[in-house]
Amino acid sequence: MVRRRMFIGFFISMLFFSCNKNVDIDFTNDWDEDVYYFAENLKDKHKDLFYKINETEFNDDITALREKTGELSTKEIIFELVKVVSKVGDSHTGIEWGNRFEFLPYNVEWVSDGVIVTAIDLNYQQYLGKKITGIGGTPMNTVIDSFRTIIAFENESNFKSQILSYFKVPEFFEYFGIVDSADTIKFNLENGTDIQLSSGTGDMVSIYDNISPPLYISNITDYYWFEEFDSDNLLYIQYNRAQERSDLSFQSFTNQIVGRINQNGNIEKVAIDLRLNGGGNSAIAKPLIEAMEQFVNDNRLSPADIYVIIGRRTFSSALLNAWEFKQTIDPVLIGEPTGGKPNHFGEVKNFRLPNSLLLVWYSSKYFELSPDDENTLEPDILIELRSEDLINGLDPILDKIKQE
Repeated sequence: MVRRRMFIGFFISMLFFSCNKNVDIDFTNDWDEDVYYFAENLKDKHKDLFYKINETEFNDDITALREKTGELSTKEIIFELVKVVSKVGDSHTGIEWGNRFEFLPYNVEWVSDGVIVTAIDLNYQQYLGKKITGIGGTPMNTVIDSFRTIIAFENESNFKSQILSYFKVPEFFEYFGIVDSADTIKFNLENGTDIQLSSGTGDMVSIYDNISPPLYISNITDYYWFEEFDSDNLLYIQYNRAQERSDLSFQSFTNQIVGRINQNGNIEKVAIDLRLNGGGNSAIAKPLIEAMEQFVNDNRLSPADIYVIIGRRTFSSALLNAWEFKQTIDPVLIGEPTGGKPNHFGEVKNFRLPNSLLLVWYSSKYFELSPDDENTLEPDILIELRSEDLINGLDPILDKIKQE
């Protein structure tokens, strides 16, 4: 009994010690402790933190930042942490910085011919659909390249997807020296027009307020839904999030789809839209993958009749689903290259820093699907969105499927 008590006491003391690594370190301030905790926990918890960044470089960056925490503002420290994370090169690993900043009242989309304003403060609605050519006199290409130093991205599609949220934070432009002050940001638009925006929560108008939006963004909050196009003999399925709906399981949803295809003998094509799906649980989609495989095996549909729409926001579990579709039935992949890589880190977990309570998430698993380690999953039919598609509410991808 004594030996058992000694073992339990030893175990508890070791557990306490392992959860309090900072007890014997003399920190100069709260952020010094947070930066230390950030680094030590990432090194301990991440599946392979140094697969890209050198450990010495990582430690040097952390040491340098800890030495500056007394002279930097909170926002500047967050920027430096973001920069450190970007060097890790894993877009599933990062910090939740968005709730620490105010945002500029506009949204943009990066399409094939430039960065286009898709929503903006009501007072500037005449500039909806306009191309941004620069910020504060700095050309847009230079602005974009600055953000490559602080965004952890796995490929160009992933970078194009992520940068849009960074564009909304004025302090980033100040951090890079693009503007002198974050108070007001001057945007240079096409045809020599300049507008100035300040952070705020005023009324915004969207490019789609006065036109019918394309189908794929008409119901983006619903995890999954479908619509039939009788005149095109097409069943369109949108899968926005790899998560179960509370009112309709994905298995029941799949049963509905199977029933419609079986009942409607005119359905000759199926489109499964993953272009807005950023991930979740990859196992959710298994019933749909198996159902499509059964239709192919029964010669009800051929692989050429099944289209899987992918794009830069197809990421994480959604990328796994697209890959499984490809390996199982070899459908037609259409759209843009995916934001996720076939071989990638994932299965995200998180922890909070002890003082700032900043949330840090990290990858706990590595998914290896391909022996070739492709940079992205390429579509069989490449179709990139253009500014005229945004302005006119068009979906060239769905139009192409209808025409096939």
